[in-house]
Amino acid sequence: MPGEIKGIVRPPLKMPEELQGQRSKLAVRQDPKVQVPLVITLFAWYCFLRTAVFLVFAVIVGIAAETPVAQFIATRLDPVPPPIPAEGAFYVLAILYAMIGWRWMTRDWRARWGAMFMSGATAAKIAVNLFADRAAGNPTPISPQGQQAIVIAILWNLLVCCYLAFYPGMSEAFKETPWE
Repeated sequence: MPGEIKGIVRPPLKMPEELQGQRSKLAVRQDPKVQVPLVITLFAWYCFLRTAVFLVFAVIVGIAAETPVAQFIATRLDPVPPPIPAEGAFYVLAILYAMIGWRWMTRDWRARWGAMFMSGATAAKIAVNLFADRAAGNPTPISPQGQQAIVIAILWNLLVCCYLAFYPGMSEAFKETPWE
């Protein structure tokens, strides 16, 4: 035929219409045979809940920065050091958790690794701050209830990290490549 490139052989059969374009769909990655653990969905909604909370905190600190509620949120609930404004930190954290929740719902393997890192890093940060506080001899000691809350926060974050790393079925629910 005229206009064909030399050396290229046409396929012997025409591909059916219902099969054309399937390779380009990213949503096909999720295998319907894989039983998705309930905790995957719950964790995604947990991330969306944290996103909403951080957005509310950012709006409160941004709109009414001089009110006692905004001062409490900025001083007690801001996880970032003081040179960075609390409002900006809350917006960044909201975007981060929204992205993780969205990737988690689509069962992207990077979301699993990102959530493992964040929970492990949070547990390590809390533990390091606790040990540094004790080594420095803080003049305002932590109450027993506060110490229990800190230990529970560390254990919770370690549990999330270990669940994502070692729970059976996680590697099947999160495929690293779409062709597996």
